[in-house]
Amino acid sequence: MQPKMKPKLHKSELFLYFGVYIVYIVYELWVLVKARHKILAIAQYEFPQGWSFLRSRKDDTNDELYAFTEYIQQNWYWYLFHLAVVNIVRRYRPQWPQSLTNAFICIAILMLTMSLTSMGLISSLIASYFFVAKLQSKIFVWLLSIAWMVVMIFMKSNKTLQESMGYMEFHHVMVSLCWCILRGCSYSLQMAKSYKSGEQNAEMKYALTHYLGYSLYFPCFTLGPFMGYHRYIDPLVDYKEADLCVAKGNFKLFAWHIARVGFWWLVLEIALHYVYVHYMALDIEAVKVLDTKFGLYAVGYFMGQFFFMHYIIVYGLGIAFAQYDGLNPPRKPRCIGLVHNYSDMWKYFDEGLYEFLFTHIYAELCSKDSSALRKILSTAATFSFVFLWHGHYWYVFVWSVLNFCCLVLEKIVKTLTLSSTYNDIMRHKVGLSEGGIQRLNAFLGSQIFIPAAFSNCYFISGLDVGNYLMGEAYLGGWWNYLTLTFCTYCFFQCCEIIMHKRYTQ
Repeated sequence: MQPKMKPKLHKSELFLYFGVYIVYIVYELWVLVKARHKILAIAQYEFPQGWSFLRSRKDDTNDELYAFTEYIQQNWYWYLFHLAVVNIVRRYRPQWPQSLTNAFICIAILMLTMSLTSMGLISSLIASYFFVAKLQSKIFVWLLSIAWMVVMIFMKSNKTLQESMGYMEFHHVMVSLCWCILRGCSYSLQMAKSYKSGEQNAEMKYALTHYLGYSLYFPCFTLGPFMGYHRYIDPLVDYKEADLCVAKGNFKLFAWHIARVGFWWLVLEIALHYVYVHYMALDIEAVKVLDTKFGLYAVGYFMGQFFFMHYIIVYGLGIAFAQYDGLNPPRKPRCIGLVHNYSDMWKYFDEGLYEFLFTHIYAELCSKDSSALRKILSTAATFSFVFLWHGHYWYVFVWSVLNFCCLVLEKIVKTLTLSSTYNDIMRHKVGLSEGGIQRLNAFLGSQIFIPAAFSNCYFISGLDVGNYLMGEAYLGGWWNYLTLTFCTYCFFQCCEIIMHKRYTQ
C-alpha cells in the first residue's frame, strides 16, 4: 500500500483532534459506568454477583461470549492434547504427514465429544465438498454452498434437532458447519483454479490427506479464524528442514501469544462488571436510561469495542496454535478505534473472511478495469453471500445493505478526492490549501463513517436497538448532529495521522 501524503495541519490543530478524541472516549466510558446502577434497577434479568473483590454485578448476557467460555471450559484439555500430539510427532516421527496428524487429532476429539448426529452432519458436509471439488466446477461448488446454507437455515428452526443435541452442542455444531462451508469452498475453488492453470504439483497439493488436515484442524475448527486453503497448504508444500527447527524453537512465542489472549480475556471479564453494553444490546429500555445523546453514542462505540475484544480473544487462540504449527493464519483483528475508512474494517477486522470474499467472489466477477456498474454489482453479490452465510435474519439484512451502501459511497468519494480534476478545482478555483483539502476530505469521509459505524449496532444488537441509535443520530436535532459530526471529524483526522505514521515508518 502506498503511504499517504504527509498531513498538512498545524500542531495545535492536531492537539485539538487528539484531545477531543481522548476526552470523548473517557467521557463515554464514564457515562456507561455511571449508568450501570440505573440498568440494574430496571433490568428484567438478575445479574450474577461476579467477582467479589470487584464489588459489582457482572453482565453475562452475551450468548457468544457465554458459548466461548463454555466451550473452553469443556475442551481446554483437548487443546493440550493437540499440542502434545503435535510435539510428539515432531520429535519421534518427523516424516509423518502433518495434515494426517491434524486430521487424526480432530477426528479423535470429535468422536469423544460429539453425538452421532453431529458427526454425521460434519462428515457429510466435508465429504460433499471433496467429491464436488473433483468435478473442478466453480458453479457446482457455489450450488453446493447455497444448498448447505439453506439446510442450515432450516436446521436453526428445527426445535426437535436442538433438543436432541442440546443447546451448547447445537450451537458449536452450527458454528463449525459455517466454518466448514468456507473451508470447503476455499479448497474446491482453489483446486479448480490450479488445475485450470496447469499447476504442476496440483495433485499432491490437493490430496485427500491435506484436505482432511485443513478441514479438521482442531484449534480453528469451531472458534476460527478462517484460513484460506493457500494459508494452510503453502507452508506445508514449501516445507524445508529449517522450518521445522524454527517451529520447534517457537514455544516461547506461542506462550506469549497465549498469555496475551489470557490478558485480554481478563480485561474483558473485569470490564463486564462495570460496563453493561451486552445487556443494552438486548434491552432497548436499558439504552434509554442514558441521559445524553453522547451517552447513546457511547453504547454504539463500546458495543464495537467489546465485540473487537471478544474476537481478539477467540481468534487469538486459533492464531497462536496455527503459528506454532507452522501455518500462516490471518492476522488478529485491528482495533475499531483505529479504523476510519469502512473498507478497512472489512480488510483488517476479519482478514481471513475478507480474503475469501475478495478472492472467490468479488475478484471473480470484476477486475480493476471493469466498469463502475460491474464493480457495484460484484459488491452486491459479495454482500448477498455475507447475508446468507451469517443467517437469514432481518438485522443481518439491514447490516449488509448499510455496509454495501457505505462501501459504494466511500469508493465514490475516494475516486473523487484522488482525481486530479477535483484537486485542481479545490486548489485553483476554490483556493484551498493542502491542509484545507485534507480537512474537506476528512469531513466528507466522516459523513460516510457515521452510518457505517452505526450499522454495526444492527449486527451486534438487532433491529430495535439499531433503529433507535440510528434514529437518535439523524433525527435528534441539528445541534446533536453537528456535535456528532465534529467528534467524528476529529476521530477521522486522528486515524489519518496514525495511518500515515504506520505506513511511513
